[in-house]
Amino acid sequence: MLGAAASGILGVLGAYLFLELWRADLSVPFRYYQIDDTKFYLALVKDILEHGSYQHNPSLAAPFGAVLYDFPQSADNLNLGLIRVIGFFSSDFALVTNLFFLLTFPLTAWAAYYALRRLDVGPAIATVCAVLFALLPYHFYRHESQVLLSAYYAVPLGGLLFLSLFAERPLLRRRGTGHPALRWASRRSLATIASCVVIGSTGLYYATFTILLLLVGTAVVLVAGGGRRRAAAGGVTCAVICLTLIVNLSPSLLYTARHGADPQIARAPVESEQLGLRVSSLVLPVRAHRLPALSGVNLKYAAETSPGYCESCNETLGAVGAVGFVLLCLVGLAACAGTAWAPAESRRLEWQRPLRPAALGVAIALAIGSVGGVSALIAFAVTPDVRAWNRISLFIAFFSLLAVAVLLDRAGRRLRGGPGGGRGRAWLTALLLGVVLVLGALDETSTFFVVNYAASAREYRGDQAFGRLIQARLPPGSNVLELPYVPFPEGYHVPGQPPPSAFGTSYDLLRPYLNTHGLHWSFGAMKGRPADWQGAMAAKRLDVVVAGAAAAGFAAIYVDPKGYDPATALRVRAGLTALLGAGPLVSARQDAWLFDLGPYLRAIRRRAAPGVLAAAREATLHPLRTICGSTPADLILENPTPAPRPATLTASLSAPLPGGATLLISFPDGTGVQRRLASAPVALHRHVVVAPGRSEVRFGLAGLPPFGSGPSMLPFLVSSPTLTDAAYAPLLSGPPAARSSLPLGGLVGPTCNDLYLASAGSHYPSAFPRRPAGRASRRPF
Repeated sequence: MLGAAASGILGVLGAYLFLELWRADLSVPFRYYQIDDTKFYLALVKDILEHGSYQHNPSLAAPFGAVLYDFPQSADNLNLGLIRVIGFFSSDFALVTNLFFLLTFPLTAWAAYYALRRLDVGPAIATVCAVLFALLPYHFYRHESQVLLSAYYAVPLGGLLFLSLFAERPLLRRRGTGHPALRWASRRSLATIASCVVIGSTGLYYATFTILLLLVGTAVVLVAGGGRRRAAAGGVTCAVICLTLIVNLSPSLLYTARHGADPQIARAPVESEQLGLRVSSLVLPVRAHRLPALSGVNLKYAAETSPGYCESCNETLGAVGAVGFVLLCLVGLAACAGTAWAPAESRRLEWQRPLRPAALGVAIALAIGSVGGVSALIAFAVTPDVRAWNRISLFIAFFSLLAVAVLLDRAGRRLRGGPGGGRGRAWLTALLLGVVLVLGALDETSTFFVVNYAASAREYRGDQAFGRLIQARLPPGSNVLELPYVPFPEGYHVPGQPPPSAFGTSYDLLRPYLNTHGLHWSFGAMKGRPADWQGAMAAKRLDVVVAGAAAAGFAAIYVDPKGYDPATALRVRAGLTALLGAGPLVSARQDAWLFDLGPYLRAIRRRAAPGVLAAAREATLHPLRTICGSTPADLILENPTPAPRPATLTASLSAPLPGGATLLISFPDGTGVQRRLASAPVALHRHVVVAPGRSEVRFGLAGLPPFGSGPSMLPFLVSSPTLTDAAYAPLLSGPPAARSSLPLGGLVGPTCNDLYLASAGSHYPSAFPRRPAGRASRRPF
């Protein structure tokens, strides 16, 4: 108990010292940055505190409410339950988030201490290694930006289950007495089952990694003749973890079965390569290392190997962990080489025996998680949803620190074994452990992970102050439209591309929700679902956006000017001021504007005929959409209602080809047009009637040879295609020329906004998906 208490206390103390938390305010989020995931998790905590659940949030995705089943967090139900428990003592989401993040340090240290003690590591050495495990750079890098990943206390439990496959003490033990039906309910069996439940309830990644380690470990046990009982125990533990994970994810699984998968949330197999594990990252020094000679090594490596984003560069094991990692690699190689020494020499190497399963665990983790490893096959053949395989480095860190524990134990025995040994020289062992702990912790940490708490506090307090002004201005329960449009979740992230770092990928539009109560905000509708009506407004002019928002019952428009480039932000402000006849309410830091729609709505009600507002509301909340087709030469027009709807199709067309080219466009009614294109964009403006369901616009190039007989990969760009419903026309005022100069309502067009067109006829380059068999090509040219 003393060692466990010391592990927890030292874990929290390390977080306090190395994050310099004496400069922080617990009532302010430790991180409140523009570009990371912190605000998503802050909103998740606020959802739990205010609504009791994070799956449904009536305060977001107005007017329908946010639904999070497509982006499941329920694999972390145990962590979310801990947040709910902390919430019993405070309703301040910032305080609760900070306390939960700090709690992850002792939880991780306790779990590592428990696992090491079960592996026969002494209390003092287990304490040192457990604290070093809790203070890994991984922990500080995740921080509150990915606070649920910071709670990696399941990893030591998973490592313990794997190593127990090869230990003398089995995972499951049958008692010799008691009722036959309960004989398997021994303390060891119950501890194993409890560990499985914890692993299956604290994150999809850690559960997946544990399952894979156990599956491979079980196969090794069978091949090595370890016995059916051990293999059966491995299979049972895998099954319990899988069952727990399925139970936790069941709401999302049932939702997907009922509504279908959301293609906009899909991952791409290539992301497992981009976010895979690199062995070099494990042994690199931490970013901004305390030693000047090492301070820039990691940053330089990241800049030269992964410009823009290098998640795996923060998976370093630290110097202490690296020693254990190298030792396990050598032990593994020695085991592969076989026993070629005399019996006496073999007895001298007996200390390596408990490290061989750990070396096997490292080998399996490297084989699975490394770039080009088994993870790539899993992403290609099974599922790409588990993409950040570099996070399996935590298991390598645990196994490596176990190797360090064995080294420290041998060193301690040697120190106690000389003249005057025993208690008389115990202080040398204590000194050794203290030096390893202090130097190891200093080596694992750096000022790179220290947050600018003063800047976070200024931004947070400023948002709180502006939130109070908004609540004083708007009636309770008001709906507020947020601009620019940013898809939720993950912004404009394109599957298969590294996570971008522009504003559009952040969750900054959650700021007003976090700092107000009783209002409903448009941000947060799941992209790819019907509730994401605002996605269809992204490429529409500002006057259409304003008319649609007013008709749909929105009381105000909130603008984050950082979401636009400075020139466009000024145009948005001027355009909204002209349309609404009044300037905005501006935050003290000039980083948020609120425009009141009340006078504008009263004006259009006076001049609009009966039914006009209702038609515009229907056009806004159940919009016509443009969708990429099955080939790059298709554009699908979608009408979700049962009646045909007249609209205007607009897009920007360009062809960066020498001498230009002629684009052939075929519309659903059988008519077609030609456009002579060059590098300068040409506007497409076409009145269409969109039939219920889906119809198709086809593009092609005039005079292009069939694929295979010549160069057929010629790029054409169709940017920001959008349908503007005719229902908005009665609400628009002013000359068309003046309206056409207004900016768009989003950063770019809809999520599927750009089509790179190629080839003509029925021949398509192999880089693109072919048209399904049986679909006729309707081309009037």
